[in-house]
Amino acid sequence: MIFVDNLSKSYNNLKVIDDLSLNVQEGEIFGILGRNGAGKTTFIECLVGLRKKDKGTVKIMGVSIDENQEQIKYIIGVQPQEASLFQRQTVLETLKLFSSFYSKSIDINNLMGELNLKDLEKKMVKSLSKGQKQRLLIAIAMIGDPRILILDEPTSGLDPQVRIMLWEFLKKLKKQGKTILLSTHYMEEAEELCDKVAILHNGKFVAVGTPKELIEKYTVEGKKRNLESAFIHLTGKDLRGGFD
Repeated sequence: MIFVDNLSKSYNNLKVIDDLSLNVQEGEIFGILGRNGAGKTTFIECLVGLRKKDKGTVKIMGVSIDENQEQIKYIIGVQPQEASLFQRQTVLETLKLFSSFYSKSIDINNLMGELNLKDLEKKMVKSLSKGQKQRLLIAIAMIGDPRILILDEPTSGLDPQVRIMLWEFLKKLKKQGKTILLSTHYMEEAEELCDKVAILHNGKFVAVGTPKELIEKYTVEGKKRNLESAFIHLTGKDLRGGFD
């Protein structure tokens, strides 16, 4: 469903992502794990054509983003970390606007019900909390009924209750056959949701596999056997000024 080969991007001679390659299979939830500032957002933006890559090949369902980005727009739904929405529009008006961009879209009332937005339909975007706005962004990504959903840290900074609700929503989408690529720095989230993960560190994927495989391979003896221990082993304990 998603094929990436040797994807690279630099800013002012600083290579942020360096020859990244991966394959995401149909019906899979695939996680990109990394610390803050690891390049997860740059990877996703290059993947969907929001940012121009320096080199590499990206294909979505066999379609190259270099050759037919317009077609890809109707295959994928993207939830960015931040989005410029009309602040004085209501939740319902916002979803109706984005629904109008597609010849076929999901029923808005059902979608609002799935994401607990129904009681907020008359609330303006400017008045939404972070969790409410995050649910709205995911609803916008879903409105065109995409085959592939790409989410950039969908639960970052959210209360545990909202996070768990979104986890259940994503699990339901997986059962419906959707393919999901998400970035996160929450190890518990990756263990709970992902069939496979890729750990991004210093611009490269330092490990790719199922959470169970990475835990078994990279957990140091005497440490807790979980994905967080494997992640720390691969990426180090040192703090980085400006990020951590």
